[in-house]
Formats: sequence, C-alpha cells, structure tokens
Amino acid sequence: MKKWRILLIGLLGILQLSALAAPKEKKEKTEAPKRVYMFGVATNFNDSTVYLTDVQYLDHAMMGTDGSLKDHTGYSQQLKAFLESTLGETNQTCAVIYSDKKKKLEKRFIRARKKYQTDKAKTLKRIGTDTFMFQKR
Repeated sequence: MKKWRILLIGLLGILQLSALAAPKEKKEKTEAPKRVYMFGVATNFNDSTVYLTDVQYLDHAMMGTDGSLKDHTGYSQQLKAFLESTLGETNQTCAVIYSDKKKKLEKRFIRARKKYQTDKAKTLKRIGTDTFMFQKR
C-alpha cells in the first residue's frame, strides 16, 4: 500500500511539472486600421517614362500582423487604372511603397526620385495629389 501511495504522489508531481512546462498559448493579434504613408511608381519596360506619385496618407489601411499591407495589389491596380483611363498609358507595371513611419518613407521617396532623375534614359513624370489619390480599400 505504501508503494502505491508513493507511486501515485510521484505521478501527480510529474503531471504538475509537465503542466507548468507546457508552452502557453499565444494570443492572436487582431488587425486594426493603421495610418500608412505610401507612394506609387509606374513604368513601362518598353518606354522611357516613369511615373511617380506624391507621398500620400491613408488613415484606415489594414496592416497584417507581420507588417505587410493588406491588399497592396489593389492600391497598385488603382494607379494602373488611373494611368490607363486618364493618361492613356497602357502596359504599365505599378508598385506601391508604404510605411507607417513618414520620415522613413520620405527618405525612400527621395532616393527613388533621385534614381530616376539621374538616369538619362528615363523621363520622370510626377503625379500630384491634386490629380491622383489612393482610395481606401
């Protein structure tokens, strides 16, 4: 009887230690609207013209838990549709560059603008916020 009692106490002790050592469940982060700054770049590889939008502020963009922008392809499609409908530019490859930090994005914008301004083979055209604005998705 004494052996069974010792065995039972030992098993309960092991059970308690394993419960303490088990990894705790991670709480899922919920996605919430964030402020995001972005600008767009559009180029046609058969043409020398590059379009660059101004840095714009989106107040209700959805960011994923990993820091990626939800539906970033939708924003680049907005720019592509604008270029096709308004300027008649077809076959444009569009991309959006975004960040939740304005200073960081402005540095990237300046770097991109300088890159295309110094390239003699490219013609840089600016698309101002008075002409085109990204719409929230």
